[in-house]
Amino acid sequence: MSSVKEVAERAGVSPATVSRVINNDPTVKPETRRKVQQIIELINYKPNQFAKNLRKQASKIIVMVLPTMNNPFFAGIARGAQAATYKNGYHIITGTTEFNKWQLDAYINLLRTNLADGIIFVSLHASKDVLGDVFNKYPVVLCNEYFEDLEVPCVTIDNHKAGYDAARELTSRGKKNIAYVTGTRKSSSGAGRLNGYKQALSEAGIDYNPHLVVKAKSVLEQIKDAINGIKEKGLEIDAILTNSDLQASYILKGIKDRTIFLPPDISLISFDGTFVSEITNPSLTTVAQPMYELGYKSVEMLIQKLQNKNHIQENVVHLPHQLIIRET
Repeated sequence: MSSVKEVAERAGVSPATVSRVINNDPTVKPETRRKVQQIIELINYKPNQFAKNLRKQASKIIVMVLPTMNNPFFAGIARGAQAATYKNGYHIITGTTEFNKWQLDAYINLLRTNLADGIIFVSLHASKDVLGDVFNKYPVVLCNEYFEDLEVPCVTIDNHKAGYDAARELTSRGKKNIAYVTGTRKSSSGAGRLNGYKQALSEAGIDYNPHLVVKAKSVLEQIKDAINGIKEKGLEIDAILTNSDLQASYILKGIKDRTIFLPPDISLISFDGTFVSEITNPSLTTVAQPMYELGYKSVEMLIQKLQNKNHIQENVVHLPHQLIIRET
């Protein structure tokens, strides 16, 4: 295997000069540059990019941390991020925490050891206290979720408007007892959607009933318990808004299996707009998030931050969502 030393010997220059040619150092004389490049071509020398990056303290690697890959929403974001990194000459390490702190630490350590240049946190399942040092020391972009009092660039949708649009669609159909199945944790997206839901109810002259808002993970048993729990309190449900397509698909399954006690023609709107919303029977009316664009824009924002540290970025960039009317 060829080496810098072999290139230097054949070109009659020092190894340091070969390194300067490889790194496009403008101080190298044109004649010397041509000679070295000819030898590199002749012996098909491939520079060790990893070692080169370590010397330059720049890896051209970005890390994207997702909570899980079980939800196709996150896979869509990862696809967009991958496309943006390759287009800009970077590489990406995509990983999940599966809600384990030690896995999050492993990705952050890539920054501490100069094996990655920056990091994107998607729907972060960690407190701002845990990540305070990361935000202060390294280039960071948030995707889908943000912390109100932290000045960290974030790309997301207008979740208040999205929650309003979904609930407004249901009230316009004459629905008055609209259940809302949220996620199980506090988040900027959840808070925004809930406030939009409340606004749409208020404008329709419907009193907000907190007992119609229930928490559940995207797990069949939790969805069944949440919906049936509302019914057990003697409350009527004529429509449901869910935090994800997966939650809505489990509701449809529960109704079909007769383990969720609702009529099959219940009005149902979900969030995300993944392929799941198209393949359920009936197909789901959904608030489609621009998954691919969320990932792509997150990477572009991070690379801009890496290449121009003095560049002033908006704290929160809102991408457009779309209400897609289908069979539910």
